[in-house]
Amino acid sequence: MMPKATYADLDEDDLLDERPLPRRRKPMPWLRMAILSSLTVAGLAYLAQRDEREAEAGDPKTIAPSVLIAPAPIWKPIPASPALYGLDKSLGPATVEARQHTSGGREDTLSLGTLGEARYARISLMHGFTEPARSFFVDLARRAAEAGLSVARNTQSRMVPTKFGPVEAAAVTLAATTEQNCQAFRFADAEAGFGFHGWFCGAASVTAVDDTQLTCFIDKISFAGSDYPALKALFARAERNRLEACSPAARTASIGVKAQGRP
Repeated sequence: MMPKATYADLDEDDLLDERPLPRRRKPMPWLRMAILSSLTVAGLAYLAQRDEREAEAGDPKTIAPSVLIAPAPIWKPIPASPALYGLDKSLGPATVEARQHTSGGREDTLSLGTLGEARYARISLMHGFTEPARSFFVDLARRAAEAGLSVARNTQSRMVPTKFGPVEAAAVTLAATTEQNCQAFRFADAEAGFGFHGWFCGAASVTAVDDTQLTCFIDKISFAGSDYPALKALFARAERNRLEACSPAARTASIGVKAQGRP
C-alpha cells in the first residue's frame, strides 16, 4: 500500500491549490434588462430617422401655395348726386359718374351721347389730387381705353384759349365700332388742385370741330356744388374771363347774321 500524504509531505504550492475558490458574483438582472431596453430604443430611433431621411430625399415636400392678396383699388365709385359740375342745357342731357381716389380726391365724368353721334363729348373733372406727369398722347390713349375706345389718328397738340386759361388740345380720330373726328383736350391747375380732360366731337362724316367750337364747349362747363369754396371761387374767376366769341350776345348776333343771309 502507498502511504498517505501528510501535511508535512505537502509543499507550499500544494497548500495554495487546496484553498477554496472565491464565489463568483451573479450579474444583476435589472441592469442587464435596462441595457437591453436602451439598446432597443436607440436602434428603433435610428431606423425611424433613417427612413425619414430616405423619404425626404426621394419625395420633395409639397410646398403650400402662397396666398396673394390684391391691393385695394385706388379708385372707388361714389354717388354722383348732388352733381358738382354741369353743362349748358343747350348741349343736351349729360350722364354723370363720380369716383373717389384713395388720397381723398374726386373725379366727375360727364358724357354726351355715344361715339358716332353728332356732338359726342366726354369730360372728366378732377380736384383734390394731382396725377403723374404724362405726355398728352399717352394720357389720351389711357383715357380713351378707359372709355372703351382707341386713338386711330392724332395731330400735334397746341394751346387753345378758354375761360380757365390756355388748354392743350389736338385733333384726333377716336375709334371703336365706328370712327369719329374729335378734339381732345386737357387742362391742369396744380396750385388749385383742379384739372380736366376729355374730347368733343363733330359729326362722324366731317372734320373735327374747330378751335372756337372747342373753346365755347369748355366755356359751357359750370360749377354746381356748394361744399367746395375753393372750386366755387375758381369758377367765379373763370366766368369773368369768358371769351367774347362764346358770350350769349355773340351767339345771338351769329344767329341773326345767319338769318339775314338766307334768300
